[in-house]
Amino acid sequence: MNNNTFVQETRTKKTLKLLLPLLLSLILLVPMVSASTPASATGRFTATVAITSISQADGNTIITAIETQTLSGFLTGTRIAIGLEIIHPDDTFNAHDSGTFTGTVNGMSGTAVITGSSTGTGATGSGQFVVELGATGLSGLHAQGTFQPTVTGPTTVTGTYSLQYHFDQ
Repeated sequence: MNNNTFVQETRTKKTLKLLLPLLLSLILLVPMVSASTPASATGRFTATVAITSISQADGNTIITAIETQTLSGFLTGTRIAIGLEIIHPDDTFNAHDSGTFTGTVNGMSGTAVITGSSTGTGATGSGQFVVELGATGLSGLHAQGTFQPTVTGPTTVTGTYSLQYHFDQ
């Protein structure tokens, strides 16, 4: 090891020793976030769909729509979402939507964003969703779950959901 390398390593070690207490104090100043224990919940939903456009591409039917959901159970309230559904020539589909939920969760009122996606065949399917960005009483709510939609008419859907959730404290 030459003398310049030794001097540089010594300076680096001294600097780190001086900075270590400062770094530790900064880490201790960061607020600790805790979360409630994850829990399970279930519920039902009905939805009415207002189709905003229909197009065709490569044998697929592409539908954009505004969906108004009424939720009951753990999530009790209304969700307005904008979504896209692609129906393939073999009668399978995949859909994605995102919207604002306004209502109550576990007795607390507020709003949150619920984003979901589903796949299926014909009038039945299954999907996943995430609840995030809660405000007011739903601030700190984090949830993810599954749902089973069934098409009940040209513009109506009904189904059930189950989820795992916790609140940051």
